[in-house]
Amino acid sequence: MFAPGVKIYATVPGGNTYQNLQGTSMASPVVAGLAAMILEYFPTLSAAQVKMVIEKSSQNPGVKVNNPGTDEMVDLSELSRSGGIINAYEAVKLASTLKGERNMSIKKGF
Repeated sequence: MFAPGVKIYATVPGGNTYQNLQGTSMASPVVAGLAAMILEYFPTLSAAQVKMVIEKSSQNPGVKVNNPGTDEMVDLSELSRSGGIINAYEAVKLASTLKGERNMSIKKGF
């Protein structure tokens, strides 16, 4: 799946300083934040369930993109398994339909 990773307005060292940044260092936190949000609302979901929810709820924008390292325009499905961009709304809708696999009971003495 893909996440926004271009022109992300972020803080940089040097005081009250911001820049537009890009790359996986900007996209990865977007996906991690979505996973955290899902677990906040659905804490009994397993890691595998959260991964499945994020992948299955991604949406293909229906446009061709530049294949890195070439000038060839390809569908996102040729660059990733899901072929889509993360979609928080659809992810939460899908997560709400699942029965969590994690046992959240608290054991005394630990």
